[in-house]
Amino acid sequence: MANQNIIDLTNARKKTQILTGTLSLPLRVGERAWITYGNQTITTSLVRYIWEVAPDSILFETCNTIYRLNYLSAAKTEVMCA
Repeated sequence: MANQNIIDLTNARKKTQILTGTLSLPLRVGERAWITYGNQTITTSLVRYIWEVAPDSILFETCNTIYRLNYLSAAKTEVMCA
């Protein structure tokens, strides 16, 4: 089988964060992610990989953490990856 990039969230050594919110800026590898959830905005360490983009969520990995961001409303949220 060809070399595949597979991430196992249960055995990852990095911390896993599952949030419900929105991306404040487009998500780009090599840049920080800005996530707004609740009444706060957080910035992450540099994005290393974007693993999955779906209509209702996105899965990405930073230098320190693996994030699953579930969108508040898929109809109102647009994802732009570069």
